[in-house]
Amino acid sequence: MLKLPSIPNNAGIYQFLDKKRNILYIGKAKNLKNRVRSYFSKNADLSPTKQTMVNNIKHIKYTIVDNETEALLLEKTLIRKHQPPFNIDLKDDKYFLYIKIDLNDDYPKIQTTREFRPGNRIKYFGPYTSSTTVHKTIKLIKKIIAGEIGWEQYWQYQNKLNKDIVSKTKYNAIIKQIIELLKGHNAEVIENLTIKMNTASFEKNYELAAIYRDYILAIRNLKTKQRVVFNTKINEDYLSIHSKSIVSIINLFKIREGKLIEQQNFTINHNEEMKEVDIMNEFCETYYAQTSDKPKTVISNYKLNIDIKNIIPKKGDKVKLLKLGLTNAKDYANKKLYSWEKDDTKISKALNQLQKGLNFKHKLNRIETYDISNIQGVYAVGSMVVFTKGRPNKSQYRKFKIKNVQGPDDHHMMQEVIQRRLSHKEWPKPDLIVLDGGKPQLSTVLQLKNVPKDRIVALAKKEELIYTPNKEIIKFKPGSNGYFLLQRMRDEAHRFAIGFYRKTHKSISTSSQLDNIPGIGPKTKKLLKKEYGSWHNIKAAKTNDLINLIGKYKTDIILKT
Repeated sequence: MLKLPSIPNNAGIYQFLDKKRNILYIGKAKNLKNRVRSYFSKNADLSPTKQTMVNNIKHIKYTIVDNETEALLLEKTLIRKHQPPFNIDLKDDKYFLYIKIDLNDDYPKIQTTREFRPGNRIKYFGPYTSSTTVHKTIKLIKKIIAGEIGWEQYWQYQNKLNKDIVSKTKYNAIIKQIIELLKGHNAEVIENLTIKMNTASFEKNYELAAIYRDYILAIRNLKTKQRVVFNTKINEDYLSIHSKSIVSIINLFKIREGKLIEQQNFTINHNEEMKEVDIMNEFCETYYAQTSDKPKTVISNYKLNIDIKNIIPKKGDKVKLLKLGLTNAKDYANKKLYSWEKDDTKISKALNQLQKGLNFKHKLNRIETYDISNIQGVYAVGSMVVFTKGRPNKSQYRKFKIKNVQGPDDHHMMQEVIQRRLSHKEWPKPDLIVLDGGKPQLSTVLQLKNVPKDRIVALAKKEELIYTPNKEIIKFKPGSNGYFLLQRMRDEAHRFAIGFYRKTHKSISTSSQLDNIPGIGPKTKKLLKKEYGSWHNIKAAKTNDLINLIGKYKTDIILKT
């Protein structure tokens, strides 16, 4: 049992180390003593991943700082430096942008900054992951200020030629309006500008009226991107997560006053063993420590250890919004993947890393990856996906229905697929064959006489270990281009196999149900399968639709089944 050191109640950062003094985890706290002890409390509600971490803690170090902001900055610096296995790496946070207004100045400036250092009378808005959004907003703000004090006066003010060009009272009134705009209170700003536009028009100052009109249109254009989600004026954040091996995407929907005002995606690198609940908690701890716009409630599919009310919805609009967030996270992940595949440099590096790591003399122009999909041996299928020069070549993909293996035996199913593939002499020769499944699959496939032992490996899902025929075990550096390409090929083979399995399962299930109904012949079965796909859909179909398709007599037979 680890004996906890004497820890003060100050703000600071703490480090958990293993018996070899390797850093396991780095965290921040406004009260070090309470935070560290919470991990070792009998009532600690730790996930399996965090419990594993706690079990390996043999040493604890801490550093006292003056406040939470310093703790946050020091924590980020140390995590980047040491990359502990139980911390996440929130890639987007180094790109976070804020709009900053320091109200301590007589003439507060509207600035962009990447540093979040809260202080008395210092306003921050953000963080934003899109610099385009920030710069468009700043451009609009400058136009509003210039319109209020005059373009020539604004130019003189900006270039410090004449600081007295506008009174402090008037300037700070403008800043107050800008703050309301940044808070999302568009209606008040539009109302104020509309009064000024009408006044300018009444005074026949049509040029100034046109300027105010343009500002109003720009703000309304900003507002149209915000859609009403709830009738009540609730302030909530919705967090959805999509994970793939060592990378997760978290989608954030910001609901303010019942409107969806912003959507952001965050890319997170992490230990492969980390669970989604741990990733989500780590993200929340990092993100909400540096956002200027905390919601009243955070909605997610996980119980979160945060100082904000947390709800896990069971039904209704909140569940739908979380599902929409998940769709966005998946789409973002796919786009990132697609952009990676368009990068010739990364693809070239990936292929070179694979060739060098596997000690191949020949180039890897054609790589074939295989996967098996079944449930306890039922409806078993195999897939072959082909990557040509590092990119998917879908015209070369092939599917295999398992014919000769009975029961749950993935090893011999893989052997059957490879044997059938190698019998196709007309297919291009592969430079590398990758078997999904690891050592058992490789050992069984190597029993085939004609298998090319100099160009076949197996990839284990856990830790992405590569097994070779000469009993070597190879592991590529996580996050490297070669590692990413291996994952991409394995995931694509799995996706293709799963898709074929589901289609086969669906087709066989529908056929088997219809086969047991007297009076339903082959033509009728074909019609029903083409129109509805599954037995479930047939039974759920409207009676009139079935009658129009197969007639009343056969419809009655199906409805009675």
